[in-house]
Amino acid sequence: MNFSTRFSLLLVNCLLVCSAASADQATCNLIEAASVKTDHTHMQMKVTGYDYANDTPMLYGSGTHTCNYLRDETIDGQPSAVYREQFRSKIGATDATIWISKTSGQTLRVEQDGDIAGKGKGHISYGSSAAKP
Repeated sequence: MNFSTRFSLLLVNCLLVCSAASADQATCNLIEAASVKTDHTHMQMKVTGYDYANDTPMLYGSGTHTCNYLRDETIDGQPSAVYREQFRSKIGATDATIWISKTSGQTLRVEQDGDIAGKGKGHISYGSSAAKP
């Protein structure tokens, strides 16, 4: 599966459940809006360990979804807000740290760990060189 297809799968599945109840719905909505606003065709992705992208429909479609603000930080010369987004379900869990540009509102970087029961653990890193102020 190519990067664009895999990333689209992750994004679509996340967007399907971003409206679910969470610890901070406004924060989840902000993360969703940044993802929609970002041009993902310029994303660079690296996967290590188990590639759990195909497991995300079941993971994101059930269980709990929480989001919260962590801190402010500069990344790639841009002021950004850093958030944490977590999904937990019977089949596994993901835990992501997400950097969103304060200038453009686009996603600059995502570091996500996944653990799928009976299949393995993996890490996905992606960033956008297109997210300009």
